[in-house]
Amino acid sequence: MKTLSILFSILITFFCVSFNAYSQELTTEQKEKIVPEITTVFERSIKAAESLDLKLLTDCVDDSLKAGFIINGRFFQSFNEVIADFTERAKGCESQKMNVANKEITILGENAALLTASGDWSVYLEDGRILTGEFAWTIVYSKVNGNWKIIHSNM
Repeated sequence: MKTLSILFSILITFFCVSFNAYSQELTTEQKEKIVPEITTVFERSIKAAESLDLKLLTDCVDDSLKAGFIINGRFFQSFNEVIADFTERAKGCESQKMNVANKEITILGENAALLTASGDWSVYLEDGRILTGEFAWTIVYSKVNGNWKIIHSNM
C-alpha cells in the first residue's frame, strides 16, 4: 500500500508539472499575431535610444510593477533612475546606432513576452569621436492597458 501511495504521488506530481509547465498555452496563430506587435515596440525603443529621445523611450516602458532594470551590471530600482543615468551619460553625444544581429521573441502568454537580442553599437560624440562595442539584451514585455510595454530589461 505504501508503494502504491508513493507511485500515485509521483504520478500526480508528474501530471501537475507537465500540465502547468507554461502559464498559458497559445495557438501558433495567436503567437504569430503577437510577434510583430513586440517587434514594433522593440524597434520604436531602438529608434528612441538612437535619437536620444527620452519621451519616446519612456513611452515604451511601464514601471508600475517595479521589476527593476539592469544596465551594464548595475541595478536600477525604477525607470526614473535609468532615465537620470541615461541623461547624464548622453552628455556630449550626438546620436547612437544599434545594429541588431540576433533577435528572438518568445511569447509566454497573451500578455507576456520575452525578447533577447545581440549586436553592436556606435556612439557618435559631439567632438567627432566614435565609440563602438557589442551588446546583449533581455527584455520582458507585458501588455498594459492594451499596449505592449517594457517592464524589465537586462542590458
